[in-house]
Amino acid sequence: MRIAGLTGQGIEFATEVIVRACAMKGLNVYTFRWFPTIVRGGFTYSEIRISDEEVNALPDRIDVLAVLDESGLKDLDSLLSEDSIMLIDEGLSIPHHDWRVVRQPLKKASSEAKSRLNVVVVGFISGLLGLGYDVVSIVLEKISKKDLLESNLRGVEAGYKLFVESSLESFDLPSLSVSKSVVQGSDMVALGALSAGCKFFAGYPITPSTSIMEKLMKWLPEVGGLAVQVEDELSAVNMVIGASYAGARSMTATSGPGLSLMVEGIGFSAMAEIPIVVVDVQRVGPSTGIPTAYEQGDIDLATHPSHGDVPRIVLAPSTIEEYYSMTVTAFELADRYRCPVILLLDQVYVMNYFTLDKLEASRASGRKYVSRVRGEGLQVFPSYSGLADCIPSPPLDGFLVVASSVEHDVRGLSMQDGQTHVEMSWRRLGKLRELEENPVEWEVLGDTDSSEAIVSVGSCRGAVEEALEKVRGSGRMIMHIPLKQLWPLPRKLGETLRNIEKIYVVEQNASGQLLNLISSMLPKTAELKSIRKFDGCPFRPGEIYKGLVSDGGV
Repeated sequence: MRIAGLTGQGIEFATEVIVRACAMKGLNVYTFRWFPTIVRGGFTYSEIRISDEEVNALPDRIDVLAVLDESGLKDLDSLLSEDSIMLIDEGLSIPHHDWRVVRQPLKKASSEAKSRLNVVVVGFISGLLGLGYDVVSIVLEKISKKDLLESNLRGVEAGYKLFVESSLESFDLPSLSVSKSVVQGSDMVALGALSAGCKFFAGYPITPSTSIMEKLMKWLPEVGGLAVQVEDELSAVNMVIGASYAGARSMTATSGPGLSLMVEGIGFSAMAEIPIVVVDVQRVGPSTGIPTAYEQGDIDLATHPSHGDVPRIVLAPSTIEEYYSMTVTAFELADRYRCPVILLLDQVYVMNYFTLDKLEASRASGRKYVSRVRGEGLQVFPSYSGLADCIPSPPLDGFLVVASSVEHDVRGLSMQDGQTHVEMSWRRLGKLRELEENPVEWEVLGDTDSSEAIVSVGSCRGAVEEALEKVRGSGRMIMHIPLKQLWPLPRKLGETLRNIEKIYVVEQNASGQLLNLISSMLPKTAELKSIRKFDGCPFRPGEIYKGLVSDGGV
């Protein structure tokens, strides 16, 4: 379903109420919100997909459209069918249509109940979906501001009464036995950081990553940590580097423009071998772009974030659960390889609501703190043991740990000769060979013996899998690799695709950044196809299915 209108009409609040009511009934929910950068007056909508089965993508069709303003009729394309229901105030005009229109005195009911229009709409929808007035009332009591609770309850009651009087049949959604948790991707990242033993966060507000900072500012002090808002992204990344050098697992979060400013700091972290975690919640670019819209346009920047030969790890989780688990992993990898780890996230997961059965919590080993040392004649700690794997050793008690942004030897002491640079370059780059051979969260889904394959990144996974269910139903076999380690590129990618004849790369940017990144690993004999979307909205399964059908002839 979609709730559409203008910013300032409370569409996000209405969405949260419906989502939480569905979660109480044990239903699965996937949401997406489109909104402009202005606070009031711009066109906005929320889509809520509800099912008793797992859902990981937007639907191909809207069954219910609730319109709070005439602007809500925008961007519908072919999403409505003749069976779709449009709920609209009796005073609004609409163009010619082929769907079912339900006109109700929504604004009048809102005025009489001395409540808000969005809450009256929630009341009507609660009846239409079969959620029930009681369930929605419980949700309102939990999330309403105290001074608005009575007004909200009156509004829901008025809207529910309109539904009862409308004689419409309810969808009567099932009620499952166990309720679910409602989460956003920002919750999962913040919880993952806490589980990993993160003790310091520095950040500068930037859409769409700000909610991660807000949650860590609330939660970190409860576990003895510290989160600070600083004056810009340069300060954020350098404070994180300093805190990490002092012994604390540290993280920052930003978006594309902020990541651009952090480039020098990321290079410093790599050269000085100080572990940090940088979260990048991608948005439409370049420059300011569309700050509130969704795109996967930072792949190039994240995988090549600085001048020179920079050891770095780039991870891109593909499910809401992985937003937690791979945040924990990011801290572990940063410490093991003593380099920056960039967690490349999607706006659609970070800012929207999802349901979760349960969270498989994990507890990372944390970092061993080096005791403060005093006295003369201290030995400088040698970072490398000299072993062939090039993996640096963790600092030990009783040593002086030196970090330098200029070229240096294994002890961190400045050396400007060419031979030292050759030796240290090989060590810094060589330490990631282990990850090339054994990548993080490697998965191959579907038909491993097929002659066709799809490689996707991030949140595209859900839409791809749903499209493939339909494709496979026709007898066409296609393998799917949701690539979650973008750097270093896994050798398994080339090995798995060695005999594939046709490879589709699914991503959300204009230039095919993922395709360009992995092209060196793809078989030269394979036919490469790019399925791209960059209008600020996530893929729908039908869009990917259409790309496969038009090319493959299902």
